[in-house]
Amino acid sequence: MSSNYDRQVDIGRTYFLQYDQEKLAKKYHLQFDERYIYITYLSQQYRIDRKTAAIEKEENGSFVECRIYTVVMTIYDMLCHNKDSAMPLLTQQWTPVGGFAAAGANPDANLFVQKFADKFSGHVTKLTDACEKLGEICPRLAGADVTARIDAFPFFPVLFQFWEGDEEFPPQIRVLWDKNTMQYLHFETTYYLQGDLIERLQSIMEEM
Repeated sequence: MSSNYDRQVDIGRTYFLQYDQEKLAKKYHLQFDERYIYITYLSQQYRIDRKTAAIEKEENGSFVECRIYTVVMTIYDMLCHNKDSAMPLLTQQWTPVGGFAAAGANPDANLFVQKFADKFSGHVTKLTDACEKLGEICPRLAGADVTARIDAFPFFPVLFQFWEGDEEFPPQIRVLWDKNTMQYLHFETTYYLQGDLIERLQSIMEEM
């Protein structure tokens, strides 16, 4: 029996197939051919089957189907959310996700984020190296021990920050977003992307 997540992935495929794929690829400057659209997400290569909308991930030189809900839905939403003919502009101004006026209710992701902050504690050097594999280290901002600009997609960066804990405060993670993020993604999708980013950093650190 398929899970609700699997069913949602299949619904996402149907939704994606309603769009003019060539226009989407050109809008976001993506490579494409008759069979696939190619897209990079968190420095990993994916392709979308233009007939079925199945998303495949490159692994060890070949592509395998990806049915990870957060990954698949983030890619679909990034390509389909904005209805304009041109890609939205980025402001280069950063804000916490709660700063979006029309966001509505905030899902509470604190427990999810905190467990990774605790794991990263004591490993600032490794975390910095992992961030460098995904993006570029930035000057210290708001006293953070690590600040990195990371391309979630080649055309869409986020700002990742980490503060080491001490006797008074636990370690902390914060992801900041361009002020025009809601022109790229639905509010809920920012939480999928944030989770994928943090898990990707942990995976890179474990491989070091």
